[in-house]
Amino acid sequence: MNLVSLIPAKYRLIATGLLLAAVAGAGAALVWWGLAPRIDLHAERAGHAEQSLAEARQLIKLQAGVLATQQSQIGAVTEIERQMRALGQDITRNAQDHSRAIEELKRNDQVVADYLHGVVPAALGRLYERPETTDPRTYRGPALLPAGSVPAAGPASGAGQ
Repeated sequence: MNLVSLIPAKYRLIATGLLLAAVAGAGAALVWWGLAPRIDLHAERAGHAEQSLAEARQLIKLQAGVLATQQSQIGAVTEIERQMRALGQDITRNAQDHSRAIEELKRNDQVVADYLHGVVPAALGRLYERPETTDPRTYRGPALLPAGSVPAAGPASGAGQ
């Protein structure tokens, strides 16, 4: 005797269906039991991936801000370098102008020194001729202070006291 023979014929189809359903349920439970850790693992990985993506986006925003700041600083440094070059050119130009002026002053000083080492032209001497400078007797002027002693003090006046 077998197990199927114990079940009446009219219920055998239902029993077979129930048996198949039970086997399918057991198989599904077995599959679920085997796949559940993997599903959880993939869900955890997806959570980590979303968190990493959010962190990466935040880092990208931070780096974009840093790059924008660096670009503005590079622009400022470039402008400063341009101004420094312009100032350097101005300084060079001024130094050249000063060098030319100093050379001209040296030439003029030499001309003046040569002139002063020479004899004063007679016409120029007569133009500034005065007795004080040409007559030796008038070199000394009269004494500005009297030769006598200091006068005696007078009576004190009441004014101012």
